[in-house]
Amino acid sequence: MTLVIAKVKLKGTKNEYISTALVDTGARMSLIDKSIADRIGVELTGREIDFVSVSGHVVRASEAVVRELEIERELLKYEAVAVAEIPEAVKETLTRSELDGRVIVGLLTLERANMLPDTATGTLKRVGSFIL
Repeated sequence: MTLVIAKVKLKGTKNEYISTALVDTGARMSLIDKSIADRIGVELTGREIDFVSVSGHVVRASEAVVRELEIERELLKYEAVAVAEIPEAVKETLTRSELDGRVIVGLLTLERANMLPDTATGTLKRVGSFIL
């Protein structure tokens, strides 16, 4: 299985941040490191969320809204993300794979962007929306 990666641009109230990020097919929400959230300016919602990291550690995150999240040239406005101090072990593992250890893309972001991860090619595929 190949890692799925994506070009991501986050735009907050103060700044923007461009990243090559891991698409984590086991993560529900996209996760950004607190240092990036502080730098770009996000709006915290007041909701707290617990995550289990790939290393097995429980990470407490704050839900926030990013003004714009662009993934593979698909622009999403007011995207909900989780903000946490990503453990150094996770950052180091991602960095060794030449990925940004401070941004991880989750499935909710992909669903809003009408994209699916292709683990055979390591890319995102655009799909049409449908209603059942």
